Amino acid sequence: MSTDQTTSRSALRAEIEEIYTERATRRYGLSDINQLQHALQAATLAEANGEAPAFVLAAMLHDVGHMIHKLGENPAEEGVDDHHEILGAKWLAKRFPESVSEPVRLHVEAKRYLCAVDPDYFGRLAPDSVLSLSLQGGPMNDDEVATFRVKPHAEDALRLRLLDEEAKDPEMETPPVSHFLRHLAAARIGATERAMFRRDGVLVLRNFFDTDEIAEIDRLSRQLGAEAQAMLHHARESGQRPAELAREAGMLIAVPEAADPTQLCRFEYLLGRSAEMRALVEARIAPVIEAVAGEPFVPFKDKENEKHPGGGAFGPHQDFAAYQAFGPRYNVTAMISVDAATHENGCLEFASNWSHFAGMASGAAESFVEGRPLLRFHKGGAQNGDILAEIADGLDWQTVETSPGDLVLFDSFAPHRSAPNMSSASRRAMFLTFNAVREGDWYQRYYDEKRANFDDPKFHVSTPTVHAG
Repeated sequence: MSTDQTTSRSALRAEIEEIYTERATRRYGLSDINQLQHALQAATLAEANGEAPAFVLAAMLHDVGHMIHKLGENPAEEGVDDHHEILGAKWLAKRFPESVSEPVRLHVEAKRYLCAVDPDYFGRLAPDSVLSLSLQGGPMNDDEVATFRVKPHAEDALRLRLLDEEAKDPEMETPPVSHFLRHLAAARIGATERAMFRRDGVLVLRNFFDTDEIAEIDRLSRQLGAEAQAMLHHARESGQRPAELAREAGMLIAVPEAADPTQLCRFEYLLGRSAEMRALVEARIAPVIEAVAGEPFVPFKDKENEKHPGGGAFGPHQDFAAYQAFGPRYNVTAMISVDAATHENGCLEFASNWSHFAGMASGAAESFVEGRPLLRFHKGGAQNGDILAEIADGLDWQTVETSPGDLVLFDSFAPHRSAPNMSSASRRAMFLTFNAVREGDWYQRYYDEKRANFDDPKFHVSTPTVHAG
């Protein structure tokens, strides 16, 4: 959420449940349903249409203004326009991004617009909508039509308006309010964010985690990191190689820096080792990935990178170079900045023109995987997995600095890299990778294979760690 949306998710959930439990039993206009039935029907229809989480919530909450005023069940009967769309949008704007509040603000204007441009639409209006239309200004004139069409979120408002008219069936069965509140975690994801992710393969969500979540992530990182560091010291004292250390099922996989076997470069198997970490991911991360990708995703692999002063550089690469030996053809990774990531300490850099470049530069793509280009890269050796220099140098690299409250999503084809940590302090970042449910559950299979074949170069793509090959 942005910094001015201060209501915590738990408090917001309780607030919405209270409104729809205590106040939504009011009759919906002149219909044979109440406000709760109308809200749930609209949200159910939005979900059935495959809408983004923000739109589903807008559908459920579009008439919240009717429930928070004190003008009675149907003020239109008394000749009063309650301006519920404005009241509701103001209430929502304090709690949600514009992708939720703005379609609500515009859904009455959308009715007036449709009445002006669609001769058949007025005939489909319910009696209560006809009654309120005159109070709301009637059909738009030509100037108003032109102005409405260019407003941000006008298209969303039009779709919401059509659902509004349809959601008036006394016989329709719907899920309860709690079913739709699962979308709160992904409320920031609307059609715009989905389109950006499809185009770029990268989406940066600022201030995604609240203060309590930031503290919990830091605590889990320190707890798991201390365990991984202790494993590394034990291995060093006992003469074990990282490959031998990795074989113990159910334990973290601790990986040292190439230049210093006593220094932790990364550790993996976070979700397998920590039920608390898995619960956090299931509640907060998985719903967001489903929202941007449009389908459910499950964990594929995970790691925390420990970028210490002077180390931790990762060459330019696409993650699919490492994942192609496994079943899924597409993955999405969530990056959590446990510590702030800056230019000085080697934050992520993404190529903004990679898809266009692959199509224009002859021979740049080694192959295309379901239409997505896999750029040519080194196979084996110290640069295993790195995109060839002549290709990487032609990409437009953008630095993405992040704070602990931010969440960065990127897919397995988005080229990325990071420079060494030139600051005096270490910097931690978690990378949680997922694959589509339809492609199977690969998490345990991935780690069984890695434990058995730790030195295989496919597990050491563009990473500053010791490996064979």
